[in-house]
Amino acid sequence: MVGHLRGYKDLTDNSNLDLGVSYSRGHNLFGSDFITNLYGVDATYHWKPLQRSIYKSFIARSEFIWRQQNQPSLLICPTICPVGAAPGFQRAFGFYTSGDFQFARRWFVGGRVDDSDRAFNSHLNDKGGSLVLTYWPSEFAQVRGQYRFTRYADKFDAHEVFLQLQFALGAHGAHPF
Repeated sequence: MVGHLRGYKDLTDNSNLDLGVSYSRGHNLFGSDFITNLYGVDATYHWKPLQRSIYKSFIARSEFIWRQQNQPSLLICPTICPVGAAPGFQRAFGFYTSGDFQFARRWFVGGRVDDSDRAFNSHLNDKGGSLVLTYWPSEFAQVRGQYRFTRYADKFDAHEVFLQLQFALGAHGAHPF
């Protein structure tokens, strides 16, 4: 079962806010006797001034997710549980927050912060962040560079650099208003 409730509100002529809550419930990998519940809250803020809309804009997003999972008891877990899984009832939490600012007609800069508990052990936590620079040479193409840093719970740090080229061929969708 999955559900999402969403609300939208214009704050001014230049900005709006979109809020949502989500819920999901289902059987997990331990079998039909074990249930996982996911709860989520999300928010998106848009700012785009009417006078300079092709040159300036800002969007901020955030999402928070809580997990509650039933797992086999201590007596059964050593034989059927994945490595690192804790027996019994388990909780975990994760979130991300990001922002993208358009500072010129085709240029955007952004950042993101992530934090999440491990799937089977909420005492282990992964944290990270990234910086993004995006250029739109046309409405059909996008070039993006990203630097991402992640500190994994097992004390391993990762530094990554990505370059993305995205393009579309053929007819394109309607223009947003």
